[in-house]
Amino acid sequence: QISDPEACDQMYESLVKIHTNFYKNKYPRLKDTTFTGVTVEDCRTILATDILKQMEDMKKGTWKRLREKFSAKKPEEDSK
Repeated sequence: QISDPEACDQMYESLVKIHTNFYKNKYPRLKDTTFTGVTVEDCRTILATDILKQMEDMKKGTWKRLREKFSAKKPEEDSK
């Protein structure tokens, strides 16, 4: 037995609207963007691991990049 059938029906209708994307269809978005104004494709590009590595490299200073570059070459020269 349900104590309040009207409240149950109202909750059920709300869940059905959520499940069927009622409000998404009723109020379509003009542009497919996030709250920051970035599109979905831009977000995917930014979150790609290659782009993140490139951004980390860009953040490094010149001397740090040079140090890493030359320290990476030393083991190769030792093997020759």
